[in-house]
Amino acid sequence: MRRILRLLTAFAVAALVSTALAAPSVAYSGPSRHIYWGNLTSVGRASLDGTRVNPSFIPGASSACGVAIVGKHIYWGSCEGDTIGRANLDGTGANQTFITGAAGVGALASDGRYLYWGNVWASTIGRAKLDGTDVNENFIVSQITNWPVGLTISGGYLYWANFWSNTIGRAKLDGSQLDDSFIGVTLFNDHNGPTGVAIHDGYIYWSNCSYGDSTGGMIGRARLDGTRVNQGFITGDLNPWGLVVADDHLYWSNLVLGLIGRADLDGRHVNQSYITGAGMPISLAVGP
Repeated sequence: MRRILRLLTAFAVAALVSTALAAPSVAYSGPSRHIYWGNLTSVGRASLDGTRVNPSFIPGASSACGVAIVGKHIYWGSCEGDTIGRANLDGTGANQTFITGAAGVGALASDGRYLYWGNVWASTIGRAKLDGTDVNENFIVSQITNWPVGLTISGGYLYWANFWSNTIGRAKLDGSQLDDSFIGVTLFNDHNGPTGVAIHDGYIYWSNCSYGDSTGGMIGRARLDGTRVNQGFITGDLNPWGLVVADDHLYWSNLVLGLIGRADLDGRHVNQSYITGAGMPISLAVGP
């Protein structure tokens, strides 16, 4: 777990200059479409149109990495405190230790019944009911040292990014049919690996992040059956970490530069700075 903290800290040091002019706090103004992100020291939020950026929407969320929106709640995972927090969508009622006993939460996802998370230090995927009961830290036990740092759900399957093994894994939601190497991710330098996954309309997308510098990186895409793999579907100095699809757009976080980028789902109209002043964004989620 400390290894991922050192990695993220290296990102954070590089990001200090770009985040010095982060947007000021903005009060919640009622239900609307928002994008949320884990921000290491908080949970951030902005309107999906890129306005009302608030990098400290939920303060005190220590080492917030993974984030998920389920119903009327937002959940976030701590990669340092080994906990999962929960709050109301308006940011109130924050419980920093809603679930305890994890092993470095790098990502969160939900099927509406259960909450799933990647334990990066244990190379397992945990699961619990949305009320925090029936916690199983070893719901899926990986066969490789993989650091599951991105999760998404589609068609009865759970998908995740295996950072150190450079693969996209998959399993049924009941934990069966485990395939740690469903899709292989091509290395583009000596300091990269997949960090986020998103699914839309029969395609799976993954971010391929470079942790050696603030530039480079790419977003890959394939059909959900694992065919038609395009490792460089979107390229450039985007250095993507988290990944999410909403309203026919793909969004990604750039932890180093404090940005959230956006592109059309066909890879066109790439905007590396769709949201600025995000702080140190990691995983992404959209809701309500």
